[in-house]
Amino acid sequence: MEGQEFTITFAQNDADIGASFAVMRELRTQYEDPAAYRDQIRRQMDDGYNLALLWFNGEVAGCAGFRVHETLSRGKYMYVEDLVTSAKQRSHGFGDKLFDWLQGQARERGCAQMEIISGVQRGDAHRFYHRKRMTIKAFQLVLPIKAD
Repeated sequence: MEGQEFTITFAQNDADIGASFAVMRELRTQYEDPAAYRDQIRRQMDDGYNLALLWFNGEVAGCAGFRVHETLSRGKYMYVEDLVTSAKQRSHGFGDKLFDWLQGQARERGCAQMEIISGVQRGDAHRFYHRKRMTIKAFQLVLPIKAD
């Protein structure tokens, strides 16, 4: 893969969103319907979500979804909600390329840090994040709210 061309773009339209479906579904397995996925991405985009696509050989080989927030506790930061590369394209450095691109976006947007929440079962992802010099700073505590 070394020396081969790849590009990273932002999803601009429904065709771009659709092109990301198969790869994103490897991470977000609950999405089975491409139309429901597209509608969800559109709602998130209306709320500041950015969907980045890493293209290789005319196909999406990886994607990342992120938002920029500002809070009292963290200042301005980038929250990476989704980061995935295609299983068939893994071990070719695309995860590194996408991560480094995200870090550059965070820097360009004036963020003090970049954050990712990763499920406790995702050991391979954790090793990748540690290799990229990310550190564990907090536990995420969750209380499911059930409808009455």
